[in-house]
Parts: sequence; C-alpha cells; structure tokens
Amino acid sequence: MARTILYLVIVFTGLFSHKADADLGCEQVLAVAQMSINLRDEGHSLSSVLAEVERGDMRQKLDAQEINLLRQIVRISFTSEYSLREILEACKDGSLGIAKPKSKS
Repeated sequence: MARTILYLVIVFTGLFSHKADADLGCEQVLAVAQMSINLRDEGHSLSSVLAEVERGDMRQKLDAQEINLLRQIVRISFTSEYSLREILEACKDGSLGIAKPKSKS
C-alpha cells in the first residue's frame, strides 16, 4: 500500500504545477481519478484515500481550493459517480475548477 500511496502523492503534487498547457492538468486529473479507482479495486477505503489528500505534507504544497478539488476528484471517481471519460470531459470544459484548455487554431 505504501508504494501505491506514494505514487498517488506524486500524482497529486504534480497536478497543480500551473503549466501553461491546461491539457496537461486534465491528463493529471485523469491520472488521479484512475489511481483512485485502482486503490478502490485493491480494497482501500474511500476514507483512507481521502486521508492521504489531507496529510500535512499535502497541505503544505496545495492551497484549500486545490485540496478540495483533489477530494472531489477522488470521491467522484472512487464512487463511480462519474466515469473517467466524464471526468476528462468536465475538466476540458473547465467545470472541475481547472482552467479550460485554450483552443488550438
């Protein structure tokens, strides 16, 4: 479990790198959602996964809005409230609190 949680933390901390390319942010959101599903399928509880988001080191790296977004992504993917495709589409539409990707002309 420690290795999986470590990977989850790495994905989480890379999520909010504020790169100019918003598509990368959506790809990382998708990775977090997929990892949440994987942890669920391995038998981890939602509360244990959310507890990793709340850890002190995460709170030092992310602001409250980012923590809330992570909690939302973990919850909706863990509970299958939204599919991975729906999460990606919502991210690309800008409805997950991440800037909408700029259209390529």
